[in-house]
Amino acid sequence: MKIISFLFSFLFLSELIAQDTLLPMIFLDDIEISEENNGFSVEEFIEYVKKDTTFYMGFKNLRYYTHNFSSELNIFNKNDITIGILRKSGLHFSNGKQAWIELDSIFDSGKIFKRNGDYKFYTPEAFDEVFFPSDTINVDLVISKSDDSDEDSQNLRDAKTVGFTIGTADVEQKKGGMSKRLAVFDVDMQKYYDYTIGEIIYNEKECYTFSIKIKENLSDKDIKKALIRNIVSYFDKENFNVIYREYKFVYNSWLISLDMDIKVKMDYVNNKHVPTDISYRGFWDVMFFKPERASFKLLNSNFIVN
Repeated sequence: MKIISFLFSFLFLSELIAQDTLLPMIFLDDIEISEENNGFSVEEFIEYVKKDTTFYMGFKNLRYYTHNFSSELNIFNKNDITIGILRKSGLHFSNGKQAWIELDSIFDSGKIFKRNGDYKFYTPEAFDEVFFPSDTINVDLVISKSDDSDEDSQNLRDAKTVGFTIGTADVEQKKGGMSKRLAVFDVDMQKYYDYTIGEIIYNEKECYTFSIKIKENLSDKDIKKALIRNIVSYFDKENFNVIYREYKFVYNSWLISLDMDIKVKMDYVNNKHVPTDISYRGFWDVMFFKPERASFKLLNSNFIVN
């Protein structure tokens, strides 16, 4: 189902550069940002955030370098009771030009597969497409807009864009549609959000934090206009790499309803930063299809980085 591939590509597959927009009001949480203290201004910090490619580069590294993986997918019923479990472990192998998956083990329990071996649900199909491709894929460490296939629809390109670049304005501006609501720095969207800079110690590293959260005391009507409810990023102060990010998306329309939470933890391997822990918890309901509730956890380890 193309719309589900859209949703998961939206979270994990590509990158574009954000266009310029007017600077929103920025709150400072017990931190002073200035040229003298930090080497950059608040305005420059926001430009770093909008134009960041390090998060995307981490996922390029994930596909480029050989590593072990283990994952667990849980499917829930409407009462949040687990009705299916799927676990996978194996090797993501890369020769620097192409990569492929070699499964060591797969375990399933409950309602995961049909009798013919196909999945009963679309959610595991979507995660397979993103993280466990059935065929060989091309890999490289070059960031360019050519990463987007000419065959991609505008919606899919929008989805890929927002997955890695916060608040991009490169999405197609359809009034009232999903695309418009993804550009959290857009002038029309700024009234729905609070933007805050802070700092934190994460994995023994000093980091700047940047959060975009939906404003309190919004009307129900205005809340519905904000698809992105929360984004939190940790930027390593040494190099401004994103080493942690979490998202919350909520969307309701006549065609689709969704509520998704995603967390991505990064770490360094021989100075290359890679996603080591990816988690998802979500619900989606598309017209003419049964609703699906699921959680997903992916752990990546033993990277071979020369």
